Amino acid sequence: MNEITNDSSWKKVHELVQEKYGKNLSYRAIKLFAESNASFYSEGDDLIIPLKQKNHDLGDIVVNRGSLLSIQQKSEIADLVRFMIEPKVYNLHLKQSEQNILLEKNHERGQVIDLFKINTAKSKTLSQIIHLKSHTEQTRHKVALKIHEMAERNLFVHLDDIAASLTTVEDIKTLSDLTIYIDDVETLSNSMIDLLKSYLDLTDLNGPLFLVGSSLAFEAMETKNWPSSLKKDLMGFYFDIDRVPLAQQTSSEILELLFFQLDNEMT
Repeated sequence: MNEITNDSSWKKVHELVQEKYGKNLSYRAIKLFAESNASFYSEGDDLIIPLKQKNHDLGDIVVNRGSLLSIQQKSEIADLVRFMIEPKVYNLHLKQSEQNILLEKNHERGQVIDLFKINTAKSKTLSQIIHLKSHTEQTRHKVALKIHEMAERNLFVHLDDIAASLTTVEDIKTLSDLTIYIDDVETLSNSMIDLLKSYLDLTDLNGPLFLVGSSLAFEAMETKNWPSSLKKDLMGFYFDIDRVPLAQQTSSEILELLFFQLDNEMT
């Protein structure tokens, strides 16, 4: 199915799997074996990852010679596929089913009708970068996961895990369904800071959501030798987590008021 293999999420997962594991992916719409509840299984030398959502069989992802990988590596690839590719395949399945139903109705009634658009709107954040300040990395990570959950993005990844594949602004733009978490902004290389600044200057809210952790106070940020626009972004949506009572640090109500659009426009 060209719609799947031409999708930016497919291309990014394929690139990551090739780079990290040395394997190629392919998609097949027709299952060759009986249904299995396993998240993945071997077929000869290949690793098979069945795609299924809400009782709909969506085909398989085939990892060429993937059965030779370790269990941990197989699980990592399966997680990537489930978070980034499976939702895309399911959306295509829904659109095709919707079109088929409407075309049947149109044929029965002898009328021309418009195809309904499937609403895939998500909760939108007010900014594509949110700065989470706490002296405890575990606390920053906990709040980041909560914001990711509220933003309804497909995959939460640490920048360190994908940094090698990010060399241009275009690389970042392809990761539109991701939340990218930076453990500590002070550990970023100068080249990564420049790349992040160049991307954020585009003000493209359709790209990935960056959640940036640090223990920096406002005054300390101002002294950093970083691009002024990046410092402005980091200070614009700044959450001093340590000043909030522990029980309210991951409060949906507080985070929604601070970082999310209250009236999302439905498209």
